[in-house]
Amino acid sequence: MTVAIQIEPEELMAHFDVHNARLKDHLYETLQAMRARGSVHRSDAHGGYWVIVGHREVTQVARDWRHFSSAGGVVLAGTKPQKYVPVEYDPPQHQSFRRLLNPHFSKDAAAAFEPQLAAFADGLIDQFIWDGSADLTEAYAKPLAAHFFFDLFFGLSPDEAAQCEQATNQAMFSSSVEDQIEGFSQLENYVRQLAVRRRGLPSDGGFIDSIRTGEVDGRPVTEEELIGIIQLMIVGGDDTAVHTIGNVLLELGRHHEIRDRLAADHSLMPAVLEEAIRHMPPAVSIMRTVTEDIELGGQQLKAGDRVILMWSSANRDETVFESPAEFQLGRENIRQHIAFGGGVHKCIGEWFARTIVSVAVERLLRRLPDLVVPPDVRIDYRMGQSRGPSAVPVIFTAGR
Repeated sequence: MTVAIQIEPEELMAHFDVHNARLKDHLYETLQAMRARGSVHRSDAHGGYWVIVGHREVTQVARDWRHFSSAGGVVLAGTKPQKYVPVEYDPPQHQSFRRLLNPHFSKDAAAAFEPQLAAFADGLIDQFIWDGSADLTEAYAKPLAAHFFFDLFFGLSPDEAAQCEQATNQAMFSSSVEDQIEGFSQLENYVRQLAVRRRGLPSDGGFIDSIRTGEVDGRPVTEEELIGIIQLMIVGGDDTAVHTIGNVLLELGRHHEIRDRLAADHSLMPAVLEEAIRHMPPAVSIMRTVTEDIELGGQQLKAGDRVILMWSSANRDETVFESPAEFQLGRENIRQHIAFGGGVHKCIGEWFARTIVSVAVERLLRRLPDLVVPPDVRIDYRMGQSRGPSAVPVIFTAGR
């Protein structure tokens, strides 16, 4: 079904920019219009770059690091000063760091956090279960994700976590390039101070010190590399988890038959999660740099050109997914979604995301099985290279 755009689609396409405040509420309609015209488009924003919207082409670019390098950065506007490790490395350097990091992000490593995460989720629910209504972004998703990343994983204090969150939000979601630069700078300064405080101390056994005292290719991890790793995990983890939880809860609050099935049978959670992140992926886009002249989607790209891979568009490509704008549980080809990226740079935190969301939804539906997003409520979104609901207002039977 074609959805009519009520704004100026030509302008949004020609000046396509994920930080455009006017685009955030019309992202999918704009991407649909772009796919109808082709898989690769030129935007004149930020000095000009290519926007890749077709599933086949996005997948091709994600897997072809030789022609589409991450070494030139993954943030389009060049607003951050620090190289993020290892996402802004290509092989073989990328693999060297992934070997160091992978054990900390495995399926078993993520599952080990489940008991503490579930207990914290229950405590959050206790605070609003008698109210009969709640904003599940502020009351649930944000504190739950922050607890996982900043407390359980990083071992930071609440004040330290608040500083990280504030800087990250400004860097990732401000419409002003100047504000983005300031946010990234604040985050780098904070993480640098954190690394300096740990300099020379024995390892406390946590993630940060395990990496600080680790080795890649037979030599110690440098302090600059440590700073790049920590920043990447903060930027790529917390907000993405908040958005994923929010997106899934929106789907369940609107699709009551799926909510009821999941509340009765939690084994459906993997299928619900995969369709939810296909339908509304929390990661919107990422940048690559062309290393040599190449043709893609009928367009001639030149060495040095920047391209943006639109995960959000690829996951709704009509040539791959039937009725892609609809939330459909049980899609036979659901594994073709690329919400976590693809190729060697595929998201290292995908098991963390699946674990956090599964625990969050399972604990919530045990206590609030009849939660509903009121149909007359307008949902606002915040968006940059990640996208999710600013608020998830729900009503439910109090005190179950």
